[in-house]
Amino acid sequence: LQNLLLTSIAALPLSAAVILNLSQRQKLQRQLQAEITNHQTTQATLIQVKSEHENQLGNLIASLAQVSDHLQTVQAQVSELGRGTRDLHDYTRILGTEQKQIEEVVDCLRQIENYNLAIQSDPSHAKAYYNRGLTHQRLGDAEAAVLDYTEAIHISDDYAKAYHNRGVARAAIGDRKGAVEDLRTAAKHFFEQGDIASYQRARDLAKRVHEVGDPASNSKEVPLELLFS
Repeated sequence: LQNLLLTSIAALPLSAAVILNLSQRQKLQRQLQAEITNHQTTQATLIQVKSEHENQLGNLIASLAQVSDHLQTVQAQVSELGRGTRDLHDYTRILGTEQKQIEEVVDCLRQIENYNLAIQSDPSHAKAYYNRGLTHQRLGDAEAAVLDYTEAIHISDDYAKAYHNRGVARAAIGDRKGAVEDLRTAAKHFFEQGDIASYQRARDLAKRVHEVGDPASNSKEVPLELLFS
C-alpha cells in the first residue's frame, strides 16, 4: 500500500501536466476556430461588398449610357433648333426685303396719283408728265413711261432729260432705233444747254445702244443709274 501510494503520488504531476496541455490545446483550437470563423465571415462580407460594388458599377454604367443617349438627343434637338433659327432668320430677312419693295411700290403709286392730280390741274405741266414717266419706269412699266415722256416732249420740245429717259425706256422695250434717236437728240439739247457732263453721258449711252443693243439686258426694269431723275 505504501508503494502504491508513492507510485500514485509520483505520477500525479505528469497527469496534471497532461491535463494542462490538453486544456491549452483545446483553447488554441477554440481560438483557431474563432479566427477561421471570423475570416470566413470577413470573406463573406468582402464578397457581398464586392457584389454590391459590381451592381453599383453596373447601374452607374447603365446611367451613363442613358445620359449619353439623352445628350445625343439634346444635341440633335439643339441642332434642329439652330436650323430652325437660321430658317426663321432667312424668312424674316426675305419678309423685310419684300416689305421694303412693297413700301417702294406703294410710294411710287402715291407719287403717280399726285402727278395725276397735277396734270388734271394743269395739262401743260411738262414736269408732272416727266416725273410720272420716271415713276412708271421705276415700277418697270416702260410703255407707260414712253407715253409720259412723249407728252412732256410735246409740251417742251427741248426737254433733254425726257429725250434721254425715253431713249432708255425704248431700249428696254426693244425699240433700238428709237432709243438711239432719242439719246442723240438728248445729247444735242444737253450740248446746246451747256450741260457737257450730261451730253457726254447721253452720247456714250447712244453709242452703247447702237453697238451693243439694249442697255438693260432685255429687261424692262432698267438700272436706275441710266435715268435722269
